[in-house]
Amino acid sequence: MFFKRIFTNLLLIFLIIILFRPATAMMDSVYKFKGVAIPFDLKYEDSTFKKGKYDFEIVVHHQAQVFYLRIIKKGKGLCLIPGERLKYKGYGFEKMKDPKIPDQPTLRIKRYPTGKIVNIIFESGKNTAIYPLEKIKFKLEYEL
Repeated sequence: MFFKRIFTNLLLIFLIIILFRPATAMMDSVYKFKGVAIPFDLKYEDSTFKKGKYDFEIVVHHQAQVFYLRIIKKGKGLCLIPGERLKYKGYGFEKMKDPKIPDQPTLRIKRYPTGKIVNIIFESGKNTAIYPLEKIKFKLEYEL
């Protein structure tokens, strides 16, 4: 009787794990920036991120081709922010020769004081193995 109860509980836990695994498997990590210093407080929906150092990870959803910014503090994912794709000028090899496009992934933070908005711009670069030549913009609010 006791072993049957343990077996059914373990089987239930195993089935729950199998059912939720495909949802997390659809997200693919593109690049991770460690120790990004934020000089002001960021706000996104209900979350507020105090100024300090955070890890930023860019992930993409396979089926929808939507890029997300995952903000991580001490190994714990705090937030997932959807991004907006920006286009580079030119087509094909013209893009590869453009000196404005970085070779390696970069992350820039641009602050606009008039609207209290911060744009975090991710460029995957030319030499990225997966998703090269991508430019993604993430919008957040900020407080000083």
